[in-house]
Amino acid sequence: MLVRPAMRPLFVATGVYPALDSLRADVATYLDLPADARTAITRIKPSFFLDGRLVAVLLADVAVAFEEYENPELDEFYRERLARFIERHTLPYRLDMAPLKLTSLLTEEVDALYRNLRARAAVDVGMQEALSAFESAWERQSSDWTQITAKEAIRAASLLAENMVVSASNGQENEFSAALNRMRNGNRFPSNEFANIFSRAYTFANTYPNIRHPGNPECRRRDLRREDATLAALVFVGLSACAHDLCADEA
Repeated sequence: MLVRPAMRPLFVATGVYPALDSLRADVATYLDLPADARTAITRIKPSFFLDGRLVAVLLADVAVAFEEYENPELDEFYRERLARFIERHTLPYRLDMAPLKLTSLLTEEVDALYRNLRARAAVDVGMQEALSAFESAWERQSSDWTQITAKEAIRAASLLAENMVVSASNGQENEFSAALNRMRNGNRFPSNEFANIFSRAYTFANTYPNIRHPGNPECRRRDLRREDATLAALVFVGLSACAHDLCADEA
């Protein structure tokens, strides 16, 4: 229930939250008796966790584990506590109570895009390298967020998108803007304004200081925030995942 070797880490590293370290150290006790398990539930905080989707999986697993106690009071307490936990911290999960089901919103759609991206990268060494570089940069900014690591993640995402878009052009273009314009001229997007989303994101990565280039200091209005890196990555990774399918019916 608490250890999933095949998945990425769920919990923040030791030494950050003493309360979490205490739970870890005495986990056998908390899983031994209903009263102890109920006490443990009240001590859980969102800051203990790292990965949103896996948190949803874990919390749903806890409900299954509690069924072994055959204690209706504990089961009901957990359901109520989980509902309050999600509402209080505005977590991006949908909770269905009967039967208990916890769904991380948009996870399936985003996962499908990323699976498609990985499948495309698996057949091309250059794209594999670009994807690996993005994943490494994203991991760094997730665990140690600074202006530098955020810029590295955005840069890696833009290079990944450039690799994918150029690959989708079948060698006819070798640069992001030219390949994107070819897709635009071929009516590969629902509208030019839709294509402009990606064009403007690429311009941002080129002109904001020290992402892809020295950039233009006059373009900078403020420092980057975490949500800026997330939004830029979503734009570039989304295009990367869909680029080949957008060009699928070309000769």
